[in-house]
Amino acid sequence: MGSGQQKHIESDRMLKAITDQSSEGITVADTEGNYVFVNPAFCKMSGYSKDELLGMTVFDIKAPEQDHRSFERTKTTEEGLTVEVLLQRKDGSTYHSEVIGKNIDIDGKALVLGIVRDISQEVKTGQKIRTLSQAVEQSPVSVMIIATNGSIKYVNQAFETTSGYPLSEVEGKKFFSLMPDHAKKDTYAALFEALEKEHSWEGEVQIRKKNGETFWEYGHISPVKDEYGKVIHYLAVKEDISTRKAQEEKIFHQAHFDSLTDLPNRLLSLDRLTHIIGEAQRQNNKVALLFVDLDDFKKVNDSLGHDMGDEVLMVAAERLSEVLRTGDTVGRLGGDEFILILGGLDDEKSAQKTAERILEQFRSSFDIEGRKLMLTASIGIALFPHDGATPTDLLRNADSAMYHAKSLGRNAYSFYTEEMNQQVARRLQLEEQIHGALDRNEFSLAYQPQVDVQTDKIIGAEALLRWNNQTLGQVPPDEFIPIAEETGLIIPIGQFVLHQALSQASKWQKQYQADFRMAVNLSPRQFRDPDLISQVERIIQDHQVARHTLEFEITEGVLMNNQQFVKDALRALNHLDVRISMDDFGTGYSSLSYLRNYPFDMLKVDRSFVNDLVEDQADKELINAAISMAHSLNLKVVAEGVENQEQYKLLKDLNCDYAQGYLFGRPMAPDIFARHLESTLED
Repeated sequence: MGSGQQKHIESDRMLKAITDQSSEGITVADTEGNYVFVNPAFCKMSGYSKDELLGMTVFDIKAPEQDHRSFERTKTTEEGLTVEVLLQRKDGSTYHSEVIGKNIDIDGKALVLGIVRDISQEVKTGQKIRTLSQAVEQSPVSVMIIATNGSIKYVNQAFETTSGYPLSEVEGKKFFSLMPDHAKKDTYAALFEALEKEHSWEGEVQIRKKNGETFWEYGHISPVKDEYGKVIHYLAVKEDISTRKAQEEKIFHQAHFDSLTDLPNRLLSLDRLTHIIGEAQRQNNKVALLFVDLDDFKKVNDSLGHDMGDEVLMVAAERLSEVLRTGDTVGRLGGDEFILILGGLDDEKSAQKTAERILEQFRSSFDIEGRKLMLTASIGIALFPHDGATPTDLLRNADSAMYHAKSLGRNAYSFYTEEMNQQVARRLQLEEQIHGALDRNEFSLAYQPQVDVQTDKIIGAEALLRWNNQTLGQVPPDEFIPIAEETGLIIPIGQFVLHQALSQASKWQKQYQADFRMAVNLSPRQFRDPDLISQVERIIQDHQVARHTLEFEITEGVLMNNQQFVKDALRALNHLDVRISMDDFGTGYSSLSYLRNYPFDMLKVDRSFVNDLVEDQADKELINAAISMAHSLNLKVVAEGVENQEQYKLLKDLNCDYAQGYLFGRPMAPDIFARHLESTLED
């Protein structure tokens, strides 16, 4: 055998080895499509044996839905192009293949060579990639691919819509450049640390929009690794939570801030107080808690309405805020109660100065809806650690101090003492016991005589309320009357007093003297009762007393705010022909104008002027002036607190009309008063 022939045999052997061991299918068909050669890889791919395939055509293994143009194209100028063809295996399943057709000539015979590759997995992968790409693009959450150096490689449509940045404007930029300046490395230290260590991270991030606004996202950032475990980029999936954050902030604000004044509420105020106490313990300094209560605020609500009251509270909140130092807190506990928290104090002087500034803030009128309202404040001060070690203790003791400030006459401040705490405990007892006192028949009236100074005869009495409680014993009027006023119980108690007093007056008028007068006190709260006039008229009718023998005593406090309902009530009482007396004359600021503007019949000179009448020339001149002025206005004068003959003689010399005091008798029970009245009439 020649060397040429030997080489040809070796070449055929090599070609057979190549075709047999090729991973791609190799076929040869004639121009009609009949297979004349197939390699093992194609047999395995199609599921047919070599003998079976050599009896078949290229058209037999195509899927029914696949057209036949691909084979025809190999006979044209398009030969050598890659064509994707759907083929069918022997078991009926189909698969995607990639076929390259080539016209060849073997021994003068035209044939078609086909190189076939199964691309089913690639097609599936491509479909998955397309599906994933579509899902990412259409996802409602933001998706971002970040390079290992922190630069942005891709963002989806959701991110573009939310942020306003198209991919072209952020591609290549550092991811952290999208964060606001105030939310950089210190804020997201955990995020930076996780990425440096190639760990996953999730949490809330703040992103700056293209227009400069910021929004919140909840993000999950994970490293993506190649087949060798090397991080090739990071995948960030982020959801816009701005609405949720806004709702959370709104809920937090509603839970911690007062809805009217926007000041910290009780919960947040006490939480801040806890933190400031903790800081004071570490720094070894003091904390002051100021409890502020607006004096007579209830009158504003009751007389002018809650809308006006709300306006007053908002102005008060602004004024309190103006006295604060940096780091201090002013909060609203509720109603007209506020607290101020002052931290980092060396002594109580700063607290005292702050209290004085608060009182100064309230010296100017509240100009609201064209009205000028004067409102003062009472302030209680408790210091940490001397007056309490906990927020609860400090609050309770500052509250006690505030009530002590009110007892000083209001418009004042007071530091806490244990005595104040006892006073508050007493007040709580009084509030508890006064409810139901009427039903338990614990109230009664005592009567103090009033005499005609010129005739020395008893002409009437003042009815004075007394309360004897089984738990507290005899309670002084100056203790329980203010509580009855504040709780509104003064309304039914006042009706009880008027019934009892006029019932007694009716008896004494019939038994002793027809013109016997009965003086009854009317409180400020009773003037706000719309049924006052009808009740007075009905009770007068029930007891059949002469109207002019009934005298109502009112204090200047009723008149201070110049309210229309007070004017209307006084005019209505005047039309009923009852007498009206100004009580405690001389202790207020504007009594003279009140006497001119309201229908008074009488004034009562306060006992404080009568006490030193004999020794103090100034008091004598003041009483003389008051009597002269009253007589010039056709008013009668009653002097209170007359205790000795020297005072009584001077009052007689000054032409005072009536007198009342211990000289003529202390307040008495009805039966004792009756005997006293009889004895004076006999004399």
